[in-house]
Amino acid sequence: MGVRELREQLRQATALTHSRMDEAVGQWPLSSNRDYAAFLMAQFEARSCLDAAFRRQPPAMIEAPPAQTSLIAHDLGELGFAAPTVSRDFSLDDPYAALGAAWAISGSSLGNRTLLVRRRKAGLSGAERFLSDSCLPSYFRELLSVLARPHRPEELAAAVTGAEAAFNIFEEAFAQPHMEAAA
Repeated sequence: MGVRELREQLRQATALTHSRMDEAVGQWPLSSNRDYAAFLMAQFEARSCLDAAFRRQPPAMIEAPPAQTSLIAHDLGELGFAAPTVSRDFSLDDPYAALGAAWAISGSSLGNRTLLVRRRKAGLSGAERFLSDSCLPSYFRELLSVLARPHRPEELAAAVTGAEAAFNIFEEAFAQPHMEAAA
């Protein structure tokens, strides 16, 4: 399978969940620091769960995606908020499930630049370490070479399961009322 083919299969298999996630995050209000802090809290929660899962089960054929929770926590602090406490446990049971989760998380980083532009258009600046970080987009480019390698059907199935699980973690994090805890 070529990179386009495997990426397309992952994209097709996760289209519904991916679409819901894009809509939820893409429509998230970032026009105030309070809204942006809630966005960052949801990101922190989801990424904390995924980072812990990647420490226990790294992706097949590539290192784990770079952790960004320290960047998010710093941005939250700059906005006057503390990072939320994350007590949720999440795990990936297979290196190919971790590969699918890595695809979901690293691909989502490509939208951060758009969110950064939206924030700046609203006249807001600062607390941009997370949105402007280039490590995850660089990782995504490396991941494409892994996706270009041949994969067996069961590996693809596990990757789809992992991608879906990652999207679900984000969806659940964005459904949480983060600002009540921050106030």
